[in-house]
Amino acid sequence: TPEGLLDFRRFGGTLYNRTAFAGATTGQQLLYALDEQVRRYESEGKITKYEHCEFLSAVVDGNRVCRGICAMDLRSMEVRVFPADSIIIATGGIGAIFGKSTNSVVCTGSAQSALYQQGCYYANGEFIQVHPTSIPGEDKLRLMSESARGEGGRVWVPKTAGDNRDPKTIPESERWYFLEDWYPKYGNLVPRDVATRAIHKVVYEHQLGIDGKPMVYLDLTHIDRKVLDRKLEGILEIYQKFVGDDPRDTPMKIFPGMHYTMGGLWVDLSQATNIPGIYAAGECEYQYHGANRLGANSLVSCIFGGFVAGPAAVQYARNQKSMASNGYFDAERKRQQELNARMMKSEGKENPFLLWRELGELMTRNCTVIRYNKNLQAADSKLCELLERFQNINLSDRSQWANTTIVFARQLYNMLQLARVIAQGAAIRDESRGAHYKPDFPDRDDKNWLKTTKAYFAADADEPRFEFEPVDISLIPPRPRKY
Repeated sequence: TPEGLLDFRRFGGTLYNRTAFAGATTGQQLLYALDEQVRRYESEGKITKYEHCEFLSAVVDGNRVCRGICAMDLRSMEVRVFPADSIIIATGGIGAIFGKSTNSVVCTGSAQSALYQQGCYYANGEFIQVHPTSIPGEDKLRLMSESARGEGGRVWVPKTAGDNRDPKTIPESERWYFLEDWYPKYGNLVPRDVATRAIHKVVYEHQLGIDGKPMVYLDLTHIDRKVLDRKLEGILEIYQKFVGDDPRDTPMKIFPGMHYTMGGLWVDLSQATNIPGIYAAGECEYQYHGANRLGANSLVSCIFGGFVAGPAAVQYARNQKSMASNGYFDAERKRQQELNARMMKSEGKENPFLLWRELGELMTRNCTVIRYNKNLQAADSKLCELLERFQNINLSDRSQWANTTIVFARQLYNMLQLARVIAQGAAIRDESRGAHYKPDFPDRDDKNWLKTTKAYFAADADEPRFEFEPVDISLIPPRPRKY
């Protein structure tokens, strides 16, 4: 604020200004602060930082207790083991499973999948958040933050199909502000799943896209330029850089894009997974967002989850009295080296990058905004086919230095395994809840489905199996969602 106090704005699904912010680059500022503290601790000798490493697996002993991790140096390709009494997984989202997403391209879900295949539960995988306002791109989607709507941005389409006029010349009477019409109480800040389905309805049912493409306008041109520059400059620069138009003068073209997973590794109240010694915090675990995260609440699982996981992991480590045999570390290193060797020798015909493109298109088409059981079951069958074809891959790069192809191939296998958890979990849940929407089951079914989905990997069958856990509603009972 002008007085130097924290300022707050509204985000989706809220009626009050409850989100502290730093312009439109809050996350970037948090990263700066985190990096600063990591460098400080490193300079003081309190931590050792290992960069350019890829997590491969946990080292688990004969009692199913974690004893460390196995990782690969992305430059030398050396497979290394790191003994540890406890580990914390903080590997973020799974956007790459859907091909294009607003996530960083390194968010593959590979670490979560590797741990799931080693015995960790993966919970609520079916709950995938699609953000209503992303910037379409050939390489990836870029987020147009909800802060744009929090500061007064309005979503609209021309009322007439095929209206190709410059949006600045279309008069107000010929614009349809459909979110404001359908949800007058929340307007453009309805929860993300509601806004996303509304945009899909307008584009696909009402045939009111832009220039014949699946897009709608997000308009900031009515807001004072000085306000935009002070509060939203960061995201406006991103749009201008990648699209070429200045959002201060021209309405932005946006469309929903995969953004966040509410599901993740199952953890208890101390952030511990079901394998002793493995903890998880952030988007990679499931605990805080139910079926649909509210805008800005990712900070809950990041900051609070980390705040709990750190001390819990330290306390657990202090209570460990026995050291693991070196045999467990040697065996896991050897297993991972043999996996690499098999892939390097593979003489198949399948290109892993093309398999990934098929995976992304399959998951985006069937496992995002609107879901039908027949499509989900067909998607799972296709995933089985992709897993079979993966066994016939051919790596174009067989070098022993900085080989990104084998790293990606390993990630792809893990993505395929985790994709089956998402597709099967969505098929099983016959209701609509939060971001999980089935037109054939349009209502929330608390009697049968107010429970957490827990997937575990059946190694003998090479597929997920599911069990369920009731949701504790003793403090806050669920209420109808009315917007």
